Amino acid sequence: MKTIANDGNRQRAFTQTGLRLGLYPSIKRLYQRAGLGNDTLGVKICSGATTGSLGAALANPIDLVRVRLQGEAGLLRNGVYATGLHAGHGPRHAHTLRAFVDIFQQEGLGGLWRGVSANVARASLLSSAQLTTYDQCKQVAVRAGWLDGPRLHLCSSCLSGFVAQIACMPADVVKTRVQCGAGLFQSSLQCAAYILREEGFRGFYRGFAPAAARQVPVMAVQMPIVEQIRRRLFGLSYM
Repeated sequence: MKTIANDGNRQRAFTQTGLRLGLYPSIKRLYQRAGLGNDTLGVKICSGATTGSLGAALANPIDLVRVRLQGEAGLLRNGVYATGLHAGHGPRHAHTLRAFVDIFQQEGLGGLWRGVSANVARASLLSSAQLTTYDQCKQVAVRAGWLDGPRLHLCSSCLSGFVAQIACMPADVVKTRVQCGAGLFQSSLQCAAYILREEGFRGFYRGFAPAAARQVPVMAVQMPIVEQIRRRLFGLSYM
């Protein structure tokens, strides 16, 4: 089951993450040509929000399957979970591709886009906060005399990951609960209202520490690699 969950992670990385990172420079230039501003903070925020929203909307079925497979993962013994939240029960889905079929058969086409509004909100907040912080941090540092190289990319990436997790955490909590609990909440707004009523504002930041502990290292590796691929293979700058 661990392998199945990893399949979902890889598919999400190639679709949602690839779109929001890869399209950012092009979308930013498009907004600049449209007269929205010359590399202003507003243009950066809008560019990140646009690529994040687009990637999340298109890849929602993949993200949904990933969340559900990870939510029920555990140690399997004789076809039954011996650990985890579903201990004593067998896997609901035989493999990743089967999960798409099962969800479609049980919940219809709309079931594959369950939680899409929260997913789009999360990705929009994540992408705009991450890419804007990364972009702005680099520009400020270069003006202050830093060399635009791997050290700057690493520092900017770590800061962007932390800021991004703060920005997207409420939507991340709502998205996960809506996608994991099929039928428990009718909408993302209903889920958000429930969390606020039952747990208070702090409920939206439940699990922040492990989420940030994942997000910051991911960004620390992700953005410098993206920079090197664009520069060394294609001769392009990222921002």
